[in-house]
Amino acid sequence: MSSTEVFSYLRKQLGIITKRLEETGVLSIATAKDHVFQPEVEVSDKGLELPIEGFVYGIKVNPNYAPVKLNLDRPITPTEYSVVYPGVLKVISRSASTIYLQAPMGQVSRVTVEALRMEA
Repeated sequence: MSSTEVFSYLRKQLGIITKRLEETGVLSIATAKDHVFQPEVEVSDKGLELPIEGFVYGIKVNPNYAPVKLNLDRPITPTEYSVVYPGVLKVISRSASTIYLQAPMGQVSRVTVEALRMEA
C-alpha cells in the first residue's frame, strides 16, 4: 500500500469517526444564534468604540474614505492595531465584546461591521 492510499484510508476513517461523534452528541460545532450589523458608521481620528459581543467579524471600509485602525477588546495604541484599507473586507474569526476603530489623524472613515453573535 502506498503512502497516498494509507492517507486516503485514514482520512476516510477519521470522517466516519467524526460523523459518529457528532450524531451521538459527544462532539458538537457551535453555531451563531444572531447576526449583528452596523451599516456605515463614521469613524474620526478620535476613535469609536462599538460594543458588539460577537464571534466572526467582517469589517469593511468604504472605498471613498480613509483606512481605519482597529483592535478587538483593547483600545488602539501606537504599537497595537490592525489596519483595514478602503474597499477591503477584513474577516476576523475571534470572540470579542468591543471593537475599537480609529481613522488616521485629521481624516474620517466610514466602516461597515458585521458579526455573528453566539448567545441568543
